[in-house]
Amino acid sequence: MRRGPPSVVAIGAVLWDVFPDGERLGGAPANFAVHAAALGARSAMVSCVGDDARGKTALEILSGRGVATDAMQVHAYRPTGSVNVTLVDGQPTYEIVEGVAWDAITWCSELAPIAQSAHALCFGTIDQREAQSRRAIINFLDAASPDCLRVFDINFRQHYHTDEIVRESLTRADVLKLNDEEVVLLRDYVGGEEDVDAFLTGIRARFDLQCVILTLGEQGCWVVSEGGICQAVGKRQQVVNTVGAGDAFTAAFVMHLLAGAPMQICAEQANAVGGFVTTQDSGMPTLPAHFRVF
Repeated sequence: MRRGPPSVVAIGAVLWDVFPDGERLGGAPANFAVHAAALGARSAMVSCVGDDARGKTALEILSGRGVATDAMQVHAYRPTGSVNVTLVDGQPTYEIVEGVAWDAITWCSELAPIAQSAHALCFGTIDQREAQSRRAIINFLDAASPDCLRVFDINFRQHYHTDEIVRESLTRADVLKLNDEEVVLLRDYVGGEEDVDAFLTGIRARFDLQCVILTLGEQGCWVVSEGGICQAVGKRQQVVNTVGAGDAFTAAFVMHLLAGAPMQICAEQANAVGGFVTTQDSGMPTLPAHFRVF
């Protein structure tokens, strides 16, 4: 059981979700970093923002929410990332702006100590859509300690994923998290059984993963690990919107895993945190104090 707060790093997109009623800071890695900090981690964000008002505000918000921004980069001419979000019955659809700052994260020697000291780091697929950021993410993963928990929150978005990105990410991962829709896409890339249980079990063994987490919304989640398959039943919520809920789930699962909790407890606590976020009109709401792990 870890006694002190762990060092948790997210690498990838920092962007603004542009809703019909205004803009809110987002991006799966940024959401994860904010929630990890709220749960008691020494949380850090590795990304790139533009030299613009959105970039400055993003850095201020992250810092204000307890996320270290020392490793954040500022691009001279690419704008800070943004996504146009439309909600239908609380479910988001995304129009993701291309050619933005987080597509140009640069690997540099200053990032190595951050990677080496991390107890866990989280990454996804869309953050690797351009070659420069992809190289930075792969180098960051490779620079981390062998004991670091590498969490691949797959986050398939639109067409921003390839066979190579998926396979190389899985090869480097210790934990895979995906939802029921992403199972179908992942099977298209790597093959496997039609039966979901068998597919997830096969993926875990094939890529030597510590665990595979399948989220099922209000139905809860499944976790496949060396100990078998456990299930945590979800709780029906009055959903406001689901933006950021999956990232909160991931942060909570990782934090409890780092605390030495059994898989069942990790799953139940992650369900609770993710469920709470769906009841809030924000992807980064303030979490109640009782969710804190460290």
